[in-house]
Amino acid sequence: MFINDVFITLAILGDILLIYQIVQEQKNLYPKVRELKEYPSVSIVVPKKGYDPDFCVNMKSLLEQDYPGKYEVIYVIDDPVEDCIWNQRVKVLRTEDTCLMCSGKIRSQLTGLKYASGEVIAFADSDTFYPKNWLKDSVALLQDYDAVTTFSWPKPVRVTLKNLVRAGFWTLGFESQFSQGSRFLWGGSMVLKRSFFTKDVVDELSREWCDDCTLTRVLKREGKRIAFSIDIEPLNYYDEVDMLQWMKRQILTVKKYSPRGAKAFLFVGAILLAMLVYSIIFLNAITFSPFLLWFVKNVLRGWKYKGLAIVAALMSVISLPFTFVMLVINWNRKEVLWRGVTYSLEKY
Repeated sequence: MFINDVFITLAILGDILLIYQIVQEQKNLYPKVRELKEYPSVSIVVPKKGYDPDFCVNMKSLLEQDYPGKYEVIYVIDDPVEDCIWNQRVKVLRTEDTCLMCSGKIRSQLTGLKYASGEVIAFADSDTFYPKNWLKDSVALLQDYDAVTTFSWPKPVRVTLKNLVRAGFWTLGFESQFSQGSRFLWGGSMVLKRSFFTKDVVDELSREWCDDCTLTRVLKREGKRIAFSIDIEPLNYYDEVDMLQWMKRQILTVKKYSPRGAKAFLFVGAILLAMLVYSIIFLNAITFSPFLLWFVKNVLRGWKYKGLAIVAALMSVISLPFTFVMLVINWNRKEVLWRGVTYSLEKY
């Protein structure tokens, strides 16, 4: 009886916190966009390595942005690329040795930054499809914020178990965005003024592995504000081959750059796993209620994508215990594999 009371109490507390989070997300993740009288020039820098499903469609989405000003699209490549990139309105660069310690992605970003001509720099991902208002709204929000970001919604190109689990796991990227204090940049959508990239910022990036983690740290250290908008939410096209390796990288990135967040998830994840097991064994609807709210929370985040929202929201509940187990298993791991390159986290 005592255990049942404990789990019911935890469920009620969880429901209250989740309702609060849902309200805050509806309030804070749809910032008002004020039109600009004149839109500055923008350089969109896109690192490209390896194969991306629907790459040509993703590239087209960047070329067809509803942006009133001048903008250029710069792809920075490491290896052979899909033929559709040629004869397009894109600038194609080879990654240069812009830094020695940094990751391949940062090396490509710094190469693109070196040749970018825009007053605003936008970093995008080659495996992502961007809505037409992404660039216009992002740049407009720079009137009121120092950086603008969003998070993509998962779109598996095939229905497989690996792809479905990844879809659920991916939604965890939204969890801390409702608060300015815990908000972070996502590397597939980072829009900042060119003046932000001082020599000191570039030097700091040159010594790091994670691009968005580093830029988030710099912004917060300087007391800058980050805008997060669901209205410009893109789609991440993927077909996961090695999901375990992919999850290890994501998990260890959080542990490396946000150790408090990783420890918090260990604590919360243990409680959620216990509640889920208890709810299933004893068929207790009250202790299962936080998971229903978790589902609702994610449906609201991806609502404009309809069916995709429901699939990822459902998988987000299933992925919670799996993510917790993966975090525990990989807690002491020191290396990650990213796009064919092994990185030792002890160097950073």
